[in-house]
Amino acid sequence: MDNKYVKIPISVLMDKSISPNAKLLYGVIVVLSYVRDYCFADNTYLSETLNTINRTITRLIKELKDSNYIYITNEKHKRKIYIKDVSTSSIDIEDLF
Repeated sequence: MDNKYVKIPISVLMDKSISPNAKLLYGVIVVLSYVRDYCFADNTYLSETLNTINRTITRLIKELKDSNYIYITNEKHKRKIYIKDVSTSSIDIEDLF
């Protein structure tokens, strides 16, 4: 069995300004960005992956974008979602446990 998992930085995980589902979507985008450094999945694919509706994905993407965790480009009518570098310097691991 392969060891497959979603990796979410602790600074994103502990961010109280975004919803738990936005954090999960962030992890999915990270996985889908692994090969090309961007995610090109459309909202339908993402909503099927997270078992939700397109409108929810639109809201979650806006949360991540407004919180400066992702940025989006559109080239030739193709959306590309990029992960921004996330700082963990303000998180003290000892405070988590």
